This record gives sequence, structure tokens and C-alpha cells, in this order.
Amino acid sequence: MKKHLLVTYAWSINNIGDMGIQGGLFTLLRKQAPGLQVKLINYLPERDPAYAYYKQALPPYNPDGEVLPMPFFDLIGGDPLPDAASEDIRNAQVKGNAWRNLCARYGKIKLEQFRTGVLPSFEAEKIARDLLDRFPLEIMEDLKVHFPELAAAFADAGFVYYNSGTTLNFGRLGVRRLFGYTLPLAMSLLLARALHIPYGIGSQSFDLIEWPVELIYDRLFRDAEFVYCRDTDSLNYLQQKKFTFKALDFRPDTTVYFEGGDEPWKEEFFRKNGLKKEKFMTVVLRISAPKPKYHDPTGGAVTRERCRHQMAQMKHLIENYIARTGQKVLIAHETRDTLTDAKVHLYDILTPEAQKNTVYLEEFWTPEQALSVYRESSLLVSVEMHSIILAVGNAVPFIHAPYAECGRKRQMVRDMGLGEYLVDLDDAEAGEKMLDTALKILRERPALCEKLRETRNKLAALSAKSMAEVTAFLK
Repeated sequence: MKKHLLVTYAWSINNIGDMGIQGGLFTLLRKQAPGLQVKLINYLPERDPAYAYYKQALPPYNPDGEVLPMPFFDLIGGDPLPDAASEDIRNAQVKGNAWRNLCARYGKIKLEQFRTGVLPSFEAEKIARDLLDRFPLEIMEDLKVHFPELAAAFADAGFVYYNSGTTLNFGRLGVRRLFGYTLPLAMSLLLARALHIPYGIGSQSFDLIEWPVELIYDRLFRDAEFVYCRDTDSLNYLQQKKFTFKALDFRPDTTVYFEGGDEPWKEEFFRKNGLKKEKFMTVVLRISAPKPKYHDPTGGAVTRERCRHQMAQMKHLIENYIARTGQKVLIAHETRDTLTDAKVHLYDILTPEAQKNTVYLEEFWTPEQALSVYRESSLLVSVEMHSIILAVGNAVPFIHAPYAECGRKRQMVRDMGLGEYLVDLDDAEAGEKMLDTALKILRERPALCEKLRETRNKLAALSAKSMAEVTAFLK
């Protein structure tokens, strides 16, 4: 029987970047390895709308691709925290015996102490070895009973590939969701290792890996065929942690290969809002939540005072850009979180004259719709990273304006040789620096577009190398 490639995971439907990551990978595989059977595990269970979306949205990017539901949230007991990725996960009843057996071996109190990092090192090491060697095999037995399709997906896999994201972190900004997040999302790799299936980690950002999870990752990374980072800051961080690897290197996020579009939607949107090709700037924000959320580890880390400063810098950019160029501005969204927040924090503080020339996207869009709009923007200014990656992959001039809590992935702009388009949003003069850069982009736009096309070609060569390594295991 011919082995397939098993990919994890397809992330949420609340972020166009999450949605574009896997479409980019499917496109890359279709071009480089046509006919290769690809099975992709979703981040959320079969009953969640995210699964239904990916089940329909991804196969058009690769006819040999298939999407499977996530089983691991149903097999592992969650952390004692009130929030979770979906209502279904919050209300999930643990199936199978693996989790019960783990609790019986150590007790729930010891497991909680392991999570919080207060166990003695000898006891923590014992639990870590269990999570590496014994627990995954028990999970596999539970898959055979409760998720036979997923059990077969692992049993018949020739390689397990962990795609772009930031989902192997533990402890970042105090978030220590081991059993409700980190362990379920690492389980595909732990299963591959325990079942002796070759596996590799591709294009991840690593913001923080705290003890005791580093006891698990030390062996998980060592036995992987490769661990690739999508930014050199993460790569340097892993080297500082003294992990060992068969191969450690930089590889781009697969969103750069996303090529979808929705031209009919774009044309209607332009007609309704008076937008014209290359006569408007698109602005995408990130606004940290006032308190931690499962999907926003920066929640509670950015004070309201800092947020007001950041929005004042964007206000300065927008008002002066409109005045200097006569162009319009579109305030759009990479995540659902800013659908209302961006209006309150930015649009509402603009002058009446600026508001007349600013379009506010009132609904969440698909990555196809977003990319159709980005392609016709004069430039894109984004605090979020994945809109920037879409821009690079499609030769759209940009300014990336993150703040430090956004994570190591902001280093990607420098790694691609485009550091002059990176502005720290907390800088006292960020608004003026963005304005100067925006006006420079307009003056040099054709040359910059060509530079972006060259950048994409260089990134594509690196990804082609990665896919050649993966597909070699499947021949």
C-alpha cells in the first residue's frame, strides 16, 4: 500500500492567516508533488464549523488532499481553565482509557503540579518520559476504538509533517495550557515518534518553551527528521535552549504560497465603497484583549495607555496619508477580534474628514477575498503578520508595524531582506515613520513589486527543498 503524507493542523476560521497557511501548503504540494495523497488533520473536532469549512475549502487547492477531524481534544483532559477553543471542547467528555490511565498512574494533583512546574525534577522527568513513550501508544489504542479513520491515517502514514504556526509554545506571557492546548497540539508528533513514523516540524515560531515541557521537547526535537523555523529569532532561541537536532534551519511560512482570490466579491465591494485599483491603502490592526484568551496570549499584556498610543500612531498615518495622497483608506481585519475593536479604537478617533475617506470593513472576510483586495491596494499596513506574508507572496508593497508581544515571527520581515518596511508600533514616532515609508513606497512602487517577486522566488526555493525532503520518505 502506498503511504500518504499526514499533515497537522488546519487551524481556526477566525484568522485569515490560519486559513491561508494550509491553502498555501496544498498549493505547494500540488505543484511539486502532483498525485501525492495528503491527509490533513483539522485543529477542531468534526462537530465544529471549522472542520466543515476546511473540509470544503482546502481540496480545491489540491485534488489529492483530504481533511480529517481533530481527535485529541476528546481524548485528553483539559486544563482547569474556563475558556477553550470552542464550546464543543469546553463541554467535551473524555473518551477512551489513555487519559484515565495517566491520571491513575500519577493522580490529578501530580499532573496539575507538573503543569504548573512545581514538581521535583525527578518526578517531572518520569511524567515526561511517560508522555513521550507510553501515553501516545495508549492514545493510539483509543483512536482505534473511537476514531478508526484517524488511527488508520497514522498507521498508513509515510511521514507526519507539522506545518506553520506558533502552537508548540508553552508558558508564553504566563499561558501554561498543557493538557488543554500544548499536549493535544503536539500529540501528532508524539504519536509519530512512538509509532516510529518519520516526522518533521516545518516553519514554526517558538516564542517560549518553559520547563517541564522542555523535558518532552528535548527528545521530540532530537528524533525529528528536521525542525524548521519561519524566523531566525526562533531559530536562535532554540539554539540558546541547547536542544539538539538532526537538522535545524530557516524555512518560510507556507501562507506565502496562497494564491486564492474572489474577484466577484472584490468587484462588488469596490463598487459599494468607491475603491479603485492602487488608489487606497489597506490597514490591518492587532489589538490585544484586556485579559488572556485561549487564542490571544497577549491578552492583558498591553495596557490601555499603550493601546491608545498605538492607535494614535495609526491615526497620524491615516489622516496624513489621505491629506498627502488624496487616496482612500480601508480598515480591514486579519482576525475576527478586530471586527468591532478596530472601529472603537481607531475609526472612531479619526477626524470627520478622514472618516469620509476611510472605508471600514463591517464583516469578516475569507482569505480569498482579502487577497483579492490586497492585490489592488497601493500598499498594505498591518500589525498582524500573515497579511504581510500574503503581501510578500503576491508582490504587494507593505509596512509591518507590530509590537513586541506579537512574537518572534515579526523577525520574518528582516529574514526576507525587507527590514526597512518594519516599524515598531510602540515607537514614539511610529506614525511619522510609517507615513514616510508609505510615501517612499508610492514613489518606488514598481521597483519594490519586482523586489517582492524576487523574494518570493527565493523563499519558494527553500520550501521546494523542504518538500523534496518530505516526499523522499514517501517513495
